[in-house]
Amino acid sequence: MCLFSTNIHFDYDGHYSKAGDDYEWIPTDVRLYAISFKTSSLEDIAYSLLKEKICRKMRIDPLTKKLNLGYIPLVVEPKRQSYILDDEDVLVYLTSVDREQRRSILHVEDIQELQIVQITEQLSRVGESSSSRNYSEREIGYGEEENVGTSLEHGEHPQN
Repeated sequence: MCLFSTNIHFDYDGHYSKAGDDYEWIPTDVRLYAISFKTSSLEDIAYSLLKEKICRKMRIDPLTKKLNLGYIPLVVEPKRQSYILDDEDVLVYLTSVDREQRRSILHVEDIQELQIVQITEQLSRVGESSSSRNYSEREIGYGEEENVGTSLEHGEHPQN
């Protein structure tokens, strides 16, 4: 089995801004970071693995940070942001290159720090059974284990 090295350069922390018909990335950190994968195929680079490597590189806890991954494709006009939500989006990102075989810079939006509340504190505070949740926590996404450390629920757009 032959292993290939796939390098991804990324900007950490910033936001998208509309400039005329195009969108542009406005970084808050001037540094450019890089991660590398040694795999036999680009299909081996999963969404969860990509986020894990970014978190490790940035020394952040994936359970307390909400990150959105996106990029501006080099092959699309007008320039618009494209978000990476799953494994298929990762593969599209990795295989989308321009004529010179260049890939877009990956943009990592640091959305917010998640507040982890111990279940015992949560239950004593709201006086509920262990199978129910506080409505306000559900509304803002806290307490939903499948979404902790991920950027989006299925079908939700990052701008919503």
